[in-house]
Amino acid sequence: MTTGQQPARTRPATPYSQGKRAFYGLTWTFWTIALVIGAFTMFTADMVGQGLLALALSGATGYYAYRIWTWQARRLIFFIIF
Repeated sequence: MTTGQQPARTRPATPYSQGKRAFYGLTWTFWTIALVIGAFTMFTADMVGQGLLALALSGATGYYAYRIWTWQARRLIFFIIF
């Protein structure tokens, strides 16, 4: 006899470890903060177009950083500029 209850869902297995998640999460979080600071710096220097672009990019990087921290990212992407 079944009770009609579904078994509790567990977090799916991910192809990356906790250490990699922390490293990539910190990297993307750093870029998010750097882009936000850059955007507001450009706003004060009357470079509105570049500031809006930096703000849009910070939104994209922040969304990906959130997905890394909450185990929703399927793949980890390394993001660094030389």
